[in-house]
Amino acid sequence: MTAITLAAPLAGWAMPLAEVPDPAFAQGLVGTGMAIDPTVNELRSPCDGTVLSVHRARHACTVRTASGAEVLLHLGVDTVGLNGEGFTAHVRDGQAVRTGDRLISFDMDLVGSRALSLVSMMVVVNDGFTVDGQSVDREIAAGDPAMTVHGGSGADGVPSAADSEETGEGETGERTVVLPIASGLHARPAAALVAATKAYPGTVTIHCRERRANAKSVVALMGLGTMLGDRLTVRAAGPGAQDMAESIAVLIEGGLGDPVVAGAAAQTAPAALPAATPAPARPAVEEEVGPAFAPGEEVLLKGTIAVPGQAVGTVVRRFRSGLRVVEQGAGPEIEEPRLRQALDRVVAGLAQSAQRMPDHAAIFQAHRELLDDPELLDSALADIRAGKSAEWSWQRTARLQADALAGLADPRMAERAADLRDLEQQVLTALAGKAPEAGLADLPAGSIVLADEILPSDLAGVPAGRLAGIGMVHGGPTSHAVILAAALGVPTVVALGRQAERVPDGAPVVIDGNRGELMVFPSEDMLATTRTAVAARAARREENRRSSREDCRMADGTRIEVFANLGRVSDAPGAVLEGAEGCGLLRTEFLFLERQSAPTEDEQYQQYQQIADALEGRPLVIRTLDVGGDKPLSYLPLPKEENPVLGLRGVRVGLREPELLRAQIRAILRVKPAGVCRIMVPMIASPAELQAVRAMVDEERAKLSRAEPIELGAMIEVPSAALIADRISAVADFLSIGTNDLTQYVLAMDRGNPHVAAQLDALHPGVLRLIRLAVMGAKTHDRIVAVCGGSASDPMAAPLLIGLGVTELSATPAVIADLKAFIRTLRMEDCRRVAEAALATDSADEVRRLVAETWPAI
Repeated sequence: MTAITLAAPLAGWAMPLAEVPDPAFAQGLVGTGMAIDPTVNELRSPCDGTVLSVHRARHACTVRTASGAEVLLHLGVDTVGLNGEGFTAHVRDGQAVRTGDRLISFDMDLVGSRALSLVSMMVVVNDGFTVDGQSVDREIAAGDPAMTVHGGSGADGVPSAADSEETGEGETGERTVVLPIASGLHARPAAALVAATKAYPGTVTIHCRERRANAKSVVALMGLGTMLGDRLTVRAAGPGAQDMAESIAVLIEGGLGDPVVAGAAAQTAPAALPAATPAPARPAVEEEVGPAFAPGEEVLLKGTIAVPGQAVGTVVRRFRSGLRVVEQGAGPEIEEPRLRQALDRVVAGLAQSAQRMPDHAAIFQAHRELLDDPELLDSALADIRAGKSAEWSWQRTARLQADALAGLADPRMAERAADLRDLEQQVLTALAGKAPEAGLADLPAGSIVLADEILPSDLAGVPAGRLAGIGMVHGGPTSHAVILAAALGVPTVVALGRQAERVPDGAPVVIDGNRGELMVFPSEDMLATTRTAVAARAARREENRRSSREDCRMADGTRIEVFANLGRVSDAPGAVLEGAEGCGLLRTEFLFLERQSAPTEDEQYQQYQQIADALEGRPLVIRTLDVGGDKPLSYLPLPKEENPVLGLRGVRVGLREPELLRAQIRAILRVKPAGVCRIMVPMIASPAELQAVRAMVDEERAKLSRAEPIELGAMIEVPSAALIADRISAVADFLSIGTNDLTQYVLAMDRGNPHVAAQLDALHPGVLRLIRLAVMGAKTHDRIVAVCGGSASDPMAAPLLIGLGVTELSATPAVIADLKAFIRTLRMEDCRRVAEAALATDSADEVRRLVAETWPAI
C-alpha cells in the first residue's frame, strides 16, 4: 500500500464533491475526491504521472499516478457541450508529466458564460484506492496539498481499466446500439454506465470505431471519444452475458441520464455499409412526399415570413442531391493531404465571396472560423487514420456537428447548422475535383428558387434582377442566408415544409413574403392581379422617392418625423437616399457579433463617426449594446439561464458589465458634432436603471472634458415601463417604444418560438393600450415618444401610433419613402378616432380590419 498527496490543480475555493452542481459527481458516481471553484485559467498536474487521456472536448483529462491511481480532472459542469471551444490542451495521451505541469488552459469568460458552472473536479476513478484528507471549505492555491490517495502497488501492479482485456470465459453476449447523447459518453453518462456494470461478475466492454473500453472505467469510456450517432457494440462475457449486453444497450438508448436526441439513429453515418459502397442517393421526391403538383392544381403553401415583399415568377428547383461518398479510403498518407487541400480551396473561395459581398464579409469570416475549428478537423482526421476516405470522414463529422447545433434551444445558434451544411457541401465538391457550384448565378430572370435550404454561398454574386424570390423547405428567419436575401431585397419565405418539394420546375408561382405564403399554379386572374400590384407598387415607390427628402407633415400640417433603423455603417447612405430624417435606432450589436472579443472604444468610435458623417448632421440615436436572450456573445461571461429572454438582457447586461458599457458611452461621447448623437438604453424596467446609466454618462463626460450634455432615452419594451412611463420620463430625455419585445412580453409569446410566433401582432389591443399609457406618462414631462420597433415599418400601424400620440417613427430604410407618402395623406382627427376605436376591439385581426376599412389604399 502506498500513499500519494495530490496537489491542487487550480487556485480557488475548495469544496466537497457533495456541493458540486452535478449529481454524478456530487453522489460519488464518478469517483472520490474534491472540487475547486477556480480563480485561474490553467489546469496543472496534481502529481507526477502519465496522461492517460485528454478528452476530445479538451475539458477533461486523466493522469495515472505511479501507484496506478487514475485521477480525473474535469473543468466545469456541462462543459463537454462546448465541443472544445474555449479550451486548449497542452499535453497528449501517453505523455509523462510532473507535478505542476500545465495540462489545459481555458477562457474563463467564455466557459463561464456558456457552462452551468466553472466548479472543477479532481476525483480518483478506479477501484482499489481510498481518498482522505481533502482540504476543503477554504481558499486553496495551485500546488497546495489537496488530498491523499491510498492504495495500489505501483504502475506494474495495477492494470488500468482502460487497458483491461475481456477475460470472462463461457457465455458471451453482444448488442449494437446507436448513441443518442449529444455530447457522447462524457463524465456523467460514463459514470452512470459504470454504476450499472460494476456489480456484474464478468466483463463488459464498449466498442466504437475500432476502439474499445472497459465499461467499468469512467476514464476508459470517456477516452473512446464518442459522439452523437456513433454505433456502439456492447460485449459481455460471463454469466447471463446476453441479458447483460441487452440491459446495458437499453440504458444507453435511454440516455444514461442525459437528454436523448430524437432521431439519432437516422443521423448516423453509414458505418455498416461494405467497403467501396456509395452512400445511397436521396430518393426522388415522388417516393418521399407524394407526386408533383399537376398544372392547374392551385395549391397554397404556408411558411414563415423571412423577407417581406411580393413577386411573380417561375420555379427553379435547387434541391440538393447527395454527392457519392465511398467509405473506405486509400490510406491516411493519401486521404489526409486530399482533405487539407480541399479545405484550402474552400478557404480561398470564402475570401472571394467576402470580396464580392463586402458588406457581409463577416458572414464568410464566420464560415472561415468554423473551418478553423480544430474539433472538426481532428475528428475527420481520426476517421481517416482509421482507414476511412476523406469524403466519408468530413461528411460524417460535419453532419454530426450540424445536427448537434440544430438541436439547440437557441434558434440563432441552431440556424448556424445551415452554415455547417454549406461547408459540408463545399468541401465535398472540392474533394470531388469539381469547380465550386454556381450557386444562383446562372438563373434566368424572374426565378423563384425553391430549395431544402438556401446556403450563404449560393447568394454570393447573384446578378441583380435574376432572383425574384426564395422559398425554403427548412431554414429560419434569422439565418445567414436570410440576412443576405434581405440585403438583396428578395422576398423570402422559410419553413414551407416538405410539400414544397412537390412543386415542379418551371411552375408559375406567387410568393408573398408579407404573409409567408407560396401560391403554386395560381389562377390567371391572381397572376395578373399580383403583377399589376407589384408594378403599381414599384411605380408608386419611384414617385414617392422623388419627394422622400422633404419633411414629413400630415395633410393637416402636423409634423411627424420619420427616422431609419440602422444595423451597420453601410446602411446609412441608403437610408438618407430613401428620405430618412435621421437614425432613430442604431443597433450596435453589429460591432459585437461574429468575433472573439469585444470591440475597443476606438473601433466603436470610428464606426459611429462614419455613420454620423453619412447622415450629414441628422440626429443619430445609438442604442447601447442589447445582447442576452436570443443574442448571446461567446466572449461575454453571462451565466446559463433557464429562460434567457427573462434574464440578463439589455441594460441588465450593461450594469453587470460596467466597463463594457462605459467604453461604449465614451465612444458615443467622442462623436462630432457634439449634439448629433443621443444615447438610448434598452430593456429599462425602472427609473433606477436609467439613473445608474446617467451617472455613468455624466462621469465619462467629465473625464472627456465634454461640456455639452447628451440626451439619454429609455426604450419601453417591458410592460412595467409602459405602466410607470411618467416616473421613467422624469429621468429620461425621450422615450422610444420597442414593439417587438413589448409585444412578446405582453402576449407571453416568445418571438423565437415557431409555434406561437405567427400569432405575435403589435396591433393587439393590449399592446396598443400600453402604448397609450406610455404616451400619457411621457406627456407629464413633455417628453417625445418614438416607436422604433417593427410596427413603425407597418403602414397599417402608422395611423394608430400617430393617433395615440407618437410623433416619431423609426422604420426600415426600404419603406421610408412609401411611409412618408402615406402619412402625408392622413389627418390627426381621423387617426385619433380610429385609434380610440381600436382600443375597444378584442383582437389584432379586428384592429387590422378597422384600419383597412378606413384607409383601403394601404
